Amino acid sequence: MTLTHTGDSDICRRCSFTGPTCCRIAAGQEEFCFPLSQIEKERIQEHVPHTGGFELSPNSKAFIDYVCRLFPGEEEVVAKLFPAGKEHFRLAVDTMGACRFLGPEGCEIPQEARPYYCRLFPFWMVEREVIFFDSPICLARREERTLNRMLISLDSNRAAVNDLYGRMRLVWGLPPAKGASKVKKGF
Repeated sequence: MTLTHTGDSDICRRCSFTGPTCCRIAAGQEEFCFPLSQIEKERIQEHVPHTGGFELSPNSKAFIDYVCRLFPGEEEVVAKLFPAGKEHFRLAVDTMGACRFLGPEGCEIPQEARPYYCRLFPFWMVEREVIFFDSPICLARREERTLNRMLISLDSNRAAVNDLYGRMRLVWGLPPAKGASKVKKGF
């Protein structure tokens, strides 16, 4: 497997040049960008010190509903973390919908400093099982078709996905596993 200077697999690098991708969003869909915790934002700023990469977005009803779909059964926790009328940080996009950190060679953020959601995509956890988003925008999904082949093509494994998912939950203010403990405030 070939990795880029920022740690991307070849398939992610190739995908970043197609469109749409997980690094590009359709105009008007910005409220469905995942949130960034303060920890993730600061980690990115340490590694990529350019400005304009973050944006404050309102906790709209559509955004809250989207996050609730990501964490079914945890709607009360999500509502406490993202109260209506408040705001959260997300990655900024340009006028064409591309992430501001998407450069000519792919993502400019080193792999270890990227938001957990970026590092997880197209994988997710449901209960204790690794799944993948059935997304036509993901080149790994289009080329590999099965979970095991996608994990290999993206230089990952089930344990790594589980670990990233737990870490993401913690920095977003959720317990590391559904129902594990009370919510802490972190946004």
